[in-house]
Amino acid sequence: MSSSGLSWQAGPFTHEVHRCYFIPITDLTNRADLPGWVAALARSGETEEDTQRAVVAILTDVQRDGLSAVLAWTERLDGVRLDPAALRIPESALEAARADLDRHQPDLMAALREMIANVRRFAEGQRGCLHDLTLPLPGGGTVGERWCALKTAGVYIPGGRAFYPSTLAMTVIPAQVAGVARIVGVTPPKPSPTLPGAWGVDPLVLACAAELGLTELYPFGGAQALGWLAYGEPRVDLIAGPGNRFVAEAKRQLIGTCGIDALAGPTELLVIADGSADPAWLAEDLLAQAEHDPDAAAVLVSADHGVLEAVSAELHVRVAASPRREILEQSLGAHGRLVCMDREGAIALAQAWAPEHLELCVSDPENWLPSLTTAGAVFIGNASAEAFGDYGAGPNHVLPTGRSARYTSPLGVATFLKRQSLLRLSPDDAATMAPWVEQLAEAEGLVHHGRSAALRAHHRP
Repeated sequence: MSSSGLSWQAGPFTHEVHRCYFIPITDLTNRADLPGWVAALARSGETEEDTQRAVVAILTDVQRDGLSAVLAWTERLDGVRLDPAALRIPESALEAARADLDRHQPDLMAALREMIANVRRFAEGQRGCLHDLTLPLPGGGTVGERWCALKTAGVYIPGGRAFYPSTLAMTVIPAQVAGVARIVGVTPPKPSPTLPGAWGVDPLVLACAAELGLTELYPFGGAQALGWLAYGEPRVDLIAGPGNRFVAEAKRQLIGTCGIDALAGPTELLVIADGSADPAWLAEDLLAQAEHDPDAAAVLVSADHGVLEAVSAELHVRVAASPRREILEQSLGAHGRLVCMDREGAIALAQAWAPEHLELCVSDPENWLPSLTTAGAVFIGNASAEAFGDYGAGPNHVLPTGRSARYTSPLGVATFLKRQSLLRLSPDDAATMAPWVEQLAEAEGLVHHGRSAALRAHHRP
């Protein structure tokens, strides 16, 4: 039993060599243990059957009963009774929140604007890289493709244990830069600490919405909010934004009904460090992820056992003194890891796990980078704390989790665009292509494909 009162059990794929305040230091020098160890990490992000069943029930109700089901589930799960006649947060409330923040917390408003400017600059740079394509054909026609903005998008702003104006900016700005015509925001209600039964949305979220120019924001969250975006009046083309395991499961179940940015569940961080890293910095980086959610995973890997020991000591002090100690104890207790392994092993672990965030707190990060291709986002060098990414250095902080970073990209402008292919043939192009198209079509047994092409060759206008 640790000094915190938490019991410890060594995992089936680890050899425990030291116990610390929360996280045992694991010696993973035996590479044969790696596949099982990664599988255990990946399983930490899997959806439990009770979560699946709960989300099925919620989405079924919303699909059948619409907004009334959303309100019923919000009252049941959040303890908040919403007025169906006054759901949409009025623009006057958004503007009032911005004016109040500007007046009473000008430094915070300035920070919010700096974040928005950085995220928008990065998004505009992304859009500038997405060029339409046109290639000429010998007969004067062209083939190509163009980028088209989605018509509608729903953005989910988490709000269970904390409220995230940063996520509002990260989801809304790429959609705006892409040219989405209608952006609908949803976020869980915030009960009033002084007025029982009253509710609202965090004033900083409201101020951020006003600063962004987002005018359509609704105070409900969870799986029921995603169901409303997909099945209800907005019937959006795509839903974007992170959330807890219920939100992630709702997105999974809605695939095929509308577009889904990624199955972004509880946050993940892998830090690779050497002796150049400050143990206090490393400890705070781990805690910065662990404080998000009891399901968050924070893992530190180093070949230097002294670094791991020092971080262990830092965690002992910092968790005990933290105002978010309860969440930290849960997340670190379930998903925290301190691992001793060499460089090759660290790379193998990173590539196999494909973590959402990967920090390279090493003296030669650029030498590591070419071997690390599967993580969602990489933070290069000791100064590049993941927190800077969360709060608007530029790249998006909505990232794939649960090993989906192997094949899914961060949220960005391209998320809210679709590619449309274009074919413009001249009569000469059609005549040239028709013979071999007809041959291929007949070989596949699709005779009318061949005849359709042949008509263009023999009957020119």
